[in-house]
Amino acid sequence: MRVELVKEFYVESAHSNPKAQGKAAQLHGHSLTIEVIIEGEVDPELGWLIDFGDIKRAFEPIERQLDHGVVNEIAGLADPSLSGLARWIRAQLAPALDNLKDVRVSAAGDVSFHPAPLPGDPLRGLPPRLRFTFHAAQSLPHLPDGHPCRNPHGHTYRVEVGAHNLERLRPALRGIYDALDHTSLDDIPGLSEATSERLCAWIWQRLSDTIDDLTVVVVQETATARCIYHGP
Repeated sequence: MRVELVKEFYVESAHSNPKAQGKAAQLHGHSLTIEVIIEGEVDPELGWLIDFGDIKRAFEPIERQLDHGVVNEIAGLADPSLSGLARWIRAQLAPALDNLKDVRVSAAGDVSFHPAPLPGDPLRGLPPRLRFTFHAAQSLPHLPDGHPCRNPHGHTYRVEVGAHNLERLRPALRGIYDALDHTSLDDIPGLSEATSERLCAWIWQRLSDTIDDLTVVVVQETATARCIYHGP
């Protein structure tokens, strides 16, 4: 019995792509999904091809370098693009995983400004909103030594903004996206040490200059962590 196994890993990394044109060449960040694909014959006695725990252990040294770090600073990684990162990971894993078939690396979120409407969510107390994503790097140097967020790293941020008139809100969100996407938040006035809480307040304040019916700002920096702000 021949099968293909896929083990997913998630890291929050920053990078720049010097060979790219435009904003991709700037330091920015992504929430990355890394798929490790193993293919081969199932062991008839064990009932599996490989223990998923063995894949996890093989990936751990790679995860320590990638998660909450800057891809460009990794020794031996010549191409910091997503495809280059996939090739580098394959080379690192191949000695430990005999049946390694492939490695795929993808970034969460959209590659351009694409606001999507969200219905109200009574369970979470959220009104109708518009959602968009942006990619940015950041660091939190005020945190103690040893905290991973103190290091330069990055996220794919998911932003949700509510207002009574969503159509009037849409063009204003484009300005927020243009100011934040493919940047280092550390370089943006008012956003040094940009926690999700500070991002919520910054977005609210910037929008409130022209939008007087804001209801909520949500900033989600990872798949499992978000901040909800209903205004001052």
